[in-house]
Amino acid sequence: MYAEIAQVLNSIGQPKILIVGDLMLDEFLSGSVNRISPEAPTPVIAYQDSNCQLGGAGFTSNVLAQLNADVEICAVTGDDETRNKVIQLLDSINVKHRCLISDDSRPTTRKQRVMAQDNDISSGQQQILRIDYESKAPISSAIEDRIINFIDQNGKNFDAIIISDYQKGVLTERVLKHLCSASQYTTVIADPAKGAPIERYKGITAMKPNRHECEAAVGFSISTQEEVIRAGKILLEKAELDYTLISLDTDGIFYINRQHDYLFVPTQPLQVYDVAGAGDSVISIMALLSKANIAPRYLLETANAAAGIMISQQSPKHISREDLVHRMVVDKDDFNKKIKSIDELEIILKSSSTKNKSIYFTNGYYDNVSRERILYLEKLNEFDGIRIVAINSDISIKNQGHEPQLRENDRLRLLQMFDCIDYILIFDDTDCKQVLERLKPDYFLKGKNFEGKAIAEAAILEKINCQIKFIDIYS
Repeated sequence: MYAEIAQVLNSIGQPKILIVGDLMLDEFLSGSVNRISPEAPTPVIAYQDSNCQLGGAGFTSNVLAQLNADVEICAVTGDDETRNKVIQLLDSINVKHRCLISDDSRPTTRKQRVMAQDNDISSGQQQILRIDYESKAPISSAIEDRIINFIDQNGKNFDAIIISDYQKGVLTERVLKHLCSASQYTTVIADPAKGAPIERYKGITAMKPNRHECEAAVGFSISTQEEVIRAGKILLEKAELDYTLISLDTDGIFYINRQHDYLFVPTQPLQVYDVAGAGDSVISIMALLSKANIAPRYLLETANAAAGIMISQQSPKHISREDLVHRMVVDKDDFNKKIKSIDELEIILKSSSTKNKSIYFTNGYYDNVSRERILYLEKLNEFDGIRIVAINSDISIKNQGHEPQLRENDRLRLLQMFDCIDYILIFDDTDCKQVLERLKPDYFLKGKNFEGKAIAEAAILEKINCQIKFIDIYS
């Protein structure tokens, strides 16, 4: 499955995606706390640093830009310095903004967070205070006209339109009605506002509420599979959707379409650092793959992987197409966690998480458990990098005129017990030359007893610039 998803991600090019909605600037002021103010029972923060990043619709644009989409944003800002910062950030990630309208009657939405760390405690920074600079007043009819005209003139040029609704006054009833009608010629996906009536988005292609947004929309709590299915059907009917995805936090993601075909994909256990951006990443995947004609399971697996990448990072957050497939390949069940196909290993070795790591490769039948073989494998602990063991399949061994003493499944189970092995690959050829040519390891490991002897793989090792290392199990 993961090879197919990787193929889709490689084939879609740069989808053109328009994001319409509430653009914000997230500002973080950082400092340390070591005393309480004598003026009031509040901490005194010694300022250390500050940084800004795009928020709201801007965060989604950043995710899509990192996923190599051709992104444009349509939004309203104030006529202020914050607008200038927003434009700088959009330009830095190559997000177009022809319809970034300046309105001097309102400020650019800015959320200023004061972050502090107690010098006597080793924990990370905590948010002490947040100040919001914003206006929730509806935009004027003149600005509505400019947004609607932009959509009329350019909407058909986009593969998907995302509605990013935080109820800051940009997505008025008139603008939303026009966006919903755009689903007649392109995919329109909404990230609905919390507490907003679902009918507000009637006629769009799809939406992605989270559990709480969905509960507010349907009027009952969601804790069982039957309740999720019932809620999904209500969303489909009220908003006349083609399909909907519902994010169920730790329970995974749910999909249902207008034919009432549904699917659950559970989440994988992860260490959560920051839940911000999980929903933005899911709707980004929905838009990115909107024209790919991808199976629902593939869509959900990819969206689930994107959310997992986001919550396992602290800001600033990074994501790529390679990271998506790597996450899906790595998050297998425990037994299969180390066992990879050649396609999966290629994906892993190209991902950002493995950059600058040396790749160590060794191979063999591994159909007997001798003391020397165990000592050899334990020597892999001395190598800091990615350690791959490739074993001949039963077919490979038989094609060489031998009968395996242990069947391949038993050999795989045995090798999985070694913590010094990162990945295990099984191959059917009589030698591993094709595997070496595809994976291109940095080091090819052999026992010391092979030193000075002819190495069957020598030619391919020279071709891929792979160095041979001989392991002395008794040193």
